[in-house]
Parts: sequence; structure tokens; C-alpha cells
Amino acid sequence: MLKRLSAVLLTSCLALPVMTASVNAESQARPKKTFNFNSGGSSTQSENSFWSQRAKRAERRARNTEEESSYNFMDRTRGFFSRSGDFFGRQVRWRNSRRWRDRMNFSDDEGQVTASPGEKYHTYQAGNLVPLAGRNLKQPRPKGAVFASASGTVVDGNDYVDVVKLPNPVAQAIFEALKHSTTGISLAEDQAAALIEAYSEREFAPIWIVDGKPSANARAVLKVLANSAQEGLEPNLYQLSSIENAGGIDNLSGDAESLAVFELQLSAMALRYSAHAAAGMVTPNRISGYHDLTPPKIAAKDAVASLLNHPAPHDWLMSLHPKLPAYAAMKAELAKLGSSNREIEQIVVPSGPLLKLGVDDDRVPILRERLKQLKLLKNKDELALSDNQASDAPLYGTDGSVLAADNPSLTMSETDVIAVKAFQRSVGLSPDGIAGRRTIDALNGKKAVNRANQLALNMERLRWLPRNLGSRYVFVNQPAYKMQIINKGETEWSTRVIVGKPSNQTYFFSDQMERVEFNPYWGVPQSIIKNEYLHKVQNNPGYFEQRGYEVLNSRGQRISGWNVDWWNYRGGIGVRQKPGPRNALGEVKFMFPNRHAIYLHDTPKRALFEKDRRAFSHGCVRVQNPRDLATQVLGWSQDKIASTIAGRKNTPVQLARKLPVHLAYFTAWTDEAGDLSYFEDVYKRDMYLARAMKAEKNALR
Repeated sequence: MLKRLSAVLLTSCLALPVMTASVNAESQARPKKTFNFNSGGSSTQSENSFWSQRAKRAERRARNTEEESSYNFMDRTRGFFSRSGDFFGRQVRWRNSRRWRDRMNFSDDEGQVTASPGEKYHTYQAGNLVPLAGRNLKQPRPKGAVFASASGTVVDGNDYVDVVKLPNPVAQAIFEALKHSTTGISLAEDQAAALIEAYSEREFAPIWIVDGKPSANARAVLKVLANSAQEGLEPNLYQLSSIENAGGIDNLSGDAESLAVFELQLSAMALRYSAHAAAGMVTPNRISGYHDLTPPKIAAKDAVASLLNHPAPHDWLMSLHPKLPAYAAMKAELAKLGSSNREIEQIVVPSGPLLKLGVDDDRVPILRERLKQLKLLKNKDELALSDNQASDAPLYGTDGSVLAADNPSLTMSETDVIAVKAFQRSVGLSPDGIAGRRTIDALNGKKAVNRANQLALNMERLRWLPRNLGSRYVFVNQPAYKMQIINKGETEWSTRVIVGKPSNQTYFFSDQMERVEFNPYWGVPQSIIKNEYLHKVQNNPGYFEQRGYEVLNSRGQRISGWNVDWWNYRGGIGVRQKPGPRNALGEVKFMFPNRHAIYLHDTPKRALFEKDRRAFSHGCVRVQNPRDLATQVLGWSQDKIASTIAGRKNTPVQLARKLPVHLAYFTAWTDEAGDLSYFEDVYKRDMYLARAMKAEKNALR
């Protein structure tokens, strides 16, 4: 046994040098790999390129293949008996990850702490006001060759007279009030300048005073100002202290100074009202970068000229308000709510299992009472004529008898289901007639919401829109997640849409659709490249090409991602996704070129349209039925559109006539039947607008 064991050991010892020699011979026969860190100047990588070797290792790891072991005992960067590339790759990955985390300001505990890629909301700054004063005004001289001086003597108009009063005492009082700034009125600078210029040109003759008392036009304009609450405006902003001090308008006659102050105050308040009625009180673009609007302002000089020359200035003032049906509906609803701020105690529906047809539950009578409170049910469980009340609407002046429980049954009835559906439609939920968690949450709502204030906010937004939206136009209401084509005031076609996430909100602006693009490329926005893809291409410069994207230089020429210095990337490189079934834009997009890079388009993620809340995009608007929309805007048949898409070729088609597009934001809006509905304030813009209006009101008071 010992002899046999000794023989085996001797054989092994003799064989060891032979194996070692074999390994050394193989090492000498195979050239040592060298990495060319400067390689990569072309799209075809050198086999010895650092990036090529790294990419190959990544591909092998992705395929879960076992890498062949080759040992280099002298290479300290790889470690003794380490598998080729493992330690080196881990070092590079760790170092790259560290660099990226430092660059993006990541915290291990809090995740990303960099600013949101979206726009910012600003602390609203109200417009500057100046006193209605003309300190540089010179005493006007009456026209004519001969006139009476202040002392009563008759003098020649060609002679120099140092101080001369106007024959009309009210006109003279108007001049002195402006000269010495005794009116207590403040206006925007252009408004003050326009009024002073207009009065100077008419020798300070009054506009609203006839025979020493306020004219019929003055009284009519005063009525418009007093009824401004009906238009969602603030009556306190247009009050005249001169009337209050006199104890009423009928007590103003006879006193030139009082009449002069009344005259100037009425002109100033009518001018202020005209600006608010025409373009709104707030400058929307000061609220946030998400507002890109040009309200239809009327120039102060033109407004003053209209007040002076229009035969019925009160009618002219009323003509400045929007003429859209939605505005009329909001105004009517505001009148129903009334001026009282009294709120009834809200009925709260307890949470629990689904309440649906035929279910017996103690909460059904409570649900029924809440529906009655919202005027969706009447006594005897009859449906109300109007189903446009929303979840948390305070019902001002509601009769308590409406809340009487006529049906004490614990069973969910057909009538209850119909009322629940009406409520769900009014708040943008799927109208399935089932009171689940979301429906009950909406029914309970926030008790503090004041629908009168909400209507006033949306009437303000309506004043920002162009007065002529177009005879045929596309209208997207973001909180409603809905798009319509309106033709001569009627809804021609509508569909569901997906809008931007709260962190990447869809902008509020108007533009014109110019073309439809079938099988589109998707140009990846620079914000997405920097915030979502940059770390991926830093770890793998071929990331985009491997996923069907193209990398373009500043001249629009295709280049390799390996040629880009992603570590010091500052822009200037374009990335686009090729057409195909996985393209983020789907089969078709609708272009209205704008500086926000926002447009309408298809999407491969169809399931998202079934959700009630559809704020998922990076800012563009995804359309549920894009082929139908293409039919509407191009006039093509469905077959022609289908064959064009089937060709898989990028095909842009210019519209014969540009189509206006309005991407709007209204938390109260009308449906096809003209009924008013309320929607969730997905971007919290009602809050920011309310703050802006408060700032303007405080400045104007």
C-alpha cells in the first residue's frame, strides 16, 4: 500500500511542472489584452477598446453566461485568482455610481433631493399703482379772444394772464383735484396717464356730470359696478367713497368739489372694471411658469375713448365679458348660490363595504340623505332636474325639508344608483353607480370648499382666453381629462386624455395645430435625458442604441452614443426613438409647435385610460382614440389612416387649414348638455390663483 501511494505522489510531483509549463506556453501564445482608452472615435468600436471590452462583459452578464477564468498573478488591479473583469467591473460601477450620486445630489436616506424638473410657482406680485395726479398740469386758458378773468374784468385772450379759472366750476374743480392729487385714487400707470390726457384734451370738462348732477349714463355705469359680484368680481374694488360721504348719489348735486371727486372716481373705477372684465384681475404668467397666456387686454387709451364716446358706456362695459356658454353657466350658477356664505352641516357617509344595487346596509339611508343634500335626490326619491352639484358644494339657503327621509329602506334601490351615477359624472369618476371608497370620499369631500369662490376663480380664467377661440377648435380641459372638438359652439367629437403629472404639469396655453405625423419619432426632451437617462448612459454609453433610439449631433446627424462625453453633458445632443409598436408616442402625434415641446399623441399604454385620475405623462397630452382624431382633423377615411400606419414609415401630413388648440385648466366646466360640473384641482392651481387674486385685491383697496 505504501509503495502504491508513493508512486502516485511521485507521478503527481512529476506532472506539476508539465501543467505549469502548459499554462505558461498558452499565456505566451495568446497576446495580452490591452485597453485603448482613446478608442471609440467611430460608431464601430475597436475590439481592444476599453468601452468595447466593458460592453462585452455587460452583455455576458446579461445573458447569465459564465465567464472563462484566466488568471494574471501580476495584475494587482484584479486580485489574486479573481475572475477576469469582476473586481475591475465592480470598482468601475461603484466609482461611476458615486460620481452620479454626487452629481445628482442624492441622499441615502431621502432619495433624490434635486429640484423638480417642472416649472416653479411664484410668490405673486401685484401690479404697481400710482396716484391719479397731474402735478405738472398747467391751468388751462379758456378758448376765444375775449373772456372774463378771475377778478371779473374782461381781458383780451392774447394778453398774458397769470391765473385764470375755467368758466365751468366743476371743470375747474376737476383740474385742481388732479393738480393737487386730492382724489385719493390710485390706478395702474397707463390708466392714470390715459385719464389725465383725456381730461386735459377736453379742458377738464366732466364726462358724467350734466346740469350739475350725475347723468343717466353715470347711474347706469354705477349699477354695473354695483352688480360686479354677478360676474365673479369684487364689488368693494369699484366703490366710490364720494357717494358714501355724500349719503347717496342724489345728494351730490350743487357742490363742485364733491362732483369733481365723484367724476374722477367714477372714471377711474369704470376704467378699472373694463380692464378686469376684458382680461381678468390677475396676470396669469406671474403665477407660475405653467401659464403661458396673453389675455385680451384692452389698451387704457382705447378704454377711456370708449367710455367717452360710446352712447351707452354701461353696455360697452358688459360687452367685455366672455361670451362662451361656460361663462353664462357659471354666472347662472353663481346667482343660484347667492351672496350668502351660510353653509349647512354636511352629512358624512361612513366608510365600509361597497354600496351597490340590492345591497342591504345601515349606511344606505345616510347615503340617500347626502345625495338629497346635494340636490341629486328630491323627496320621495325622485331625481332632481339638475345633477351638476359636486361632492362638497355648500348649499346656501337649502330648505331643511329637502333632507326629510322619505325612504327609510336599508336596500340600495335603482333610484339610488341613478343618483350615485349622476354624482360620479359630476366629479369625473366612472359612473358605475357603486358607492365605493373613492365615491364616498368624494361625497364627503372637503367641507371648506366654497363653490361661489371656485366659480369666481374659473370665471377669472375664462377672461384669459382669446375672445375668439375659432369657429372650430380643439379644447382640452386638464382637470376633466377630456378633449373636445368644438364646431360652431357644438361638441363635434370628444375623447379621454392623459395629462402631465403634478411634477411635470401640462401647460395652460393656446396654439394652432399644423400637421399630423404617422409613425412618429419621439424626440426625447432634454429634461428627460438629464433627469432620467443620464446615469444610465454614463454607465453604458450604448444604452440608447441598444433600445432602438438614435443619437444625433447638433447638426441632426446620427452618431454613436460612445462618442458623447456623457460625464460632462450640458446638452446639444438629440435622442429620438424610432417608429414602432414600442414608441412612446404610439402610432400618431398631432403637432402645434410651441416652446414647451407639448403636443397631442397616441400611447402604447392603453390601460391608463381606464383610470379616473389620468395625470401620468411628462406634460404632453395622450389621446385615447388617436385614429379617430386624425380622421377628424384630416378628413381622411379610417382605411387610409390604417394603411398609412401599417406602412411603418414616418409620414408627416400638413393640415390644409391650421386648427386652433387650447390646453386649458378649469375646475368647473360644462358638458355637452350645458350642465356644470366640478373637477378635482389636480395641480392645486385654484389655491395659487386665489392667492394671486387676494394679492391684487389688497393692492387695489
